[in-house]
Amino acid sequence: MGGTVISLPTQSTGTPAVRKREVFGYCMFDFANSSYTTLITTVAYALYFKEVVAGEGSNGDFLWSVAKSLAMVVLILTSPIFGALADHSGRKKTFLLLTTVMTIAACASLWFVTPGAIALGIILFVIGSVGFEGGYVFYNAFLPEISTPNTIGRISGWSWGTGFLGGLAALVVCSPYLAVQLRDETGHLVPEAVASWRFSFVVVAVFFTVFAVPTFVFLRERTVRRPMRPFGRFVVEGFRRVQSTIRHMREYRNIARLTASSFFFYGAIQTIIAFSAIYARETLGMDMKELLTLMIVSNLVAVPGTLFAGYLADWIGMKRALMATLLFWFVLLLYGSIITSKPLFWFMAGGVAIGMGSTQAIARSFMAQLSPPDKESEFFGFYILAGQAGAIFSLLLFGVVASFLGGQRWAVLVTAPAFLIATFLASRIKSENAENVAELT
Repeated sequence: MGGTVISLPTQSTGTPAVRKREVFGYCMFDFANSSYTTLITTVAYALYFKEVVAGEGSNGDFLWSVAKSLAMVVLILTSPIFGALADHSGRKKTFLLLTTVMTIAACASLWFVTPGAIALGIILFVIGSVGFEGGYVFYNAFLPEISTPNTIGRISGWSWGTGFLGGLAALVVCSPYLAVQLRDETGHLVPEAVASWRFSFVVVAVFFTVFAVPTFVFLRERTVRRPMRPFGRFVVEGFRRVQSTIRHMREYRNIARLTASSFFFYGAIQTIIAFSAIYARETLGMDMKELLTLMIVSNLVAVPGTLFAGYLADWIGMKRALMATLLFWFVLLLYGSIITSKPLFWFMAGGVAIGMGSTQAIARSFMAQLSPPDKESEFFGFYILAGQAGAIFSLLLFGVVASFLGGQRWAVLVTAPAFLIATFLASRIKSENAENVAELT
C-alpha cells in the first residue's frame, strides 16, 4: 500500500510525491477524531451534561448552548492566528499534534465532571472543543497537498466517510457503558450508571489516541520549514498576516463569499449536531438504547452518502454540489420541526448524517481549491472563524427558544432559514479556479 504513488497538485520541483499511505493517514485522523464529535459533542457528554451536570432544570438547553458558544468565542480569537502561524512556520503537523493532545487530555479529564460540576464541565468541554476545532485548521490545510484538482472532492469525501466509520466504531465500543439508565424509576441518579458514563469519556480519549497514530506516522509536511523563533515572534507574524489578509480580502472575492456562506451553514450544522441527541431524547422520548441504535444506523447510512457527495462534487462542480446539499438541509429541518413519532425521526437522523458529512466535505474541498498555496492554513482559519461566529448566534438562538420560548420544535424551525441564506451566498461564487493570484474582477 505504501509504495504506490499518486499525482499531486502543482508544486515546486523536489517536493516528495504522495503515497497512498499518506491518504490513508489523512483519512485515519477523521476516523480517530470522530469519536470525540460523536460521543462528546453529540451523544454521550451532551446528554450527560444536560441530565447529570446541569440537572433536570428547564435551563439545561441554555447551559449547553453557553458551553458550545464559549468554545466558539475562543476559536474566533485563535483560529486565524493558528492558521497564519502554521503557514509561516511550515509546521502544520506539529500544531496538529499539539491540538490533538489538548483535545485528548480534556476528554479524559471529563471523568472528573461529577453531578452539579457545571463550571468544570463547561471549562473542560471548551478546552477539548477548541483543540478539536482548532486542529481542523491544520488538518484541512493538508488536503490540497495530498490530492489533485480532479481528486480533491473524492479524497475529502473519503476522509469524511472514514470519519463516520470511526464514529460508528466508537459508538459500538462505548455502548456497554452508555446503555445503563442514568436515573431510576423515582428520578434519582444511579451512582454506578453515572460512573459508567464518565468512564466512556476516558474510552473516547484512548480511542482518539490509538487511531490518530497513523496520521502522524504517514502524513508528510511539504511546506518549507522555517527556523524556530521565540513564540512571540510567531504570534506577531501571525497577527501581521491576518491583518494583511483582512485588508486584501476584497481581492479574494470567491473565498470571501464561501466564508460568508459558512457563517450560516456551519453554525447551523453545529447547532443541529449539538442538540440532535437531546432533541431525540426529550422531544420524542427515545431511551438510551434506541438512541444508540439510531446513531449507529445513521453513521452507516452516512458513509455511502458522503462518499457519493465527494464524487458528485468532482463531477458537477463544487459550487453546484454545495448548493444542493444546503437546500437539502433546509427541507430536512422543515420536516424535522413537524415530525411527532420516532419512526419518522429515523429518516431525519439519516438525512442529518448524510448532510453533515456531504456539506462539510464539499465545502472543505471548495475552500482548498480556491485558496492560494501559501495561504491555505490562514484562509482555513478564517473559514472556521466565520463558522464559529455563526455557531455562537445559532446555538444561543436555539438554546433560548428551546429553554424559554417555543420549545425544541420551534428552535429547529428558526434554524432552517440559515441554509437558504448560505445557498444564496454560495450562488454568488463566480469561479472554481484556485485564486493563486488575487482576483480583481
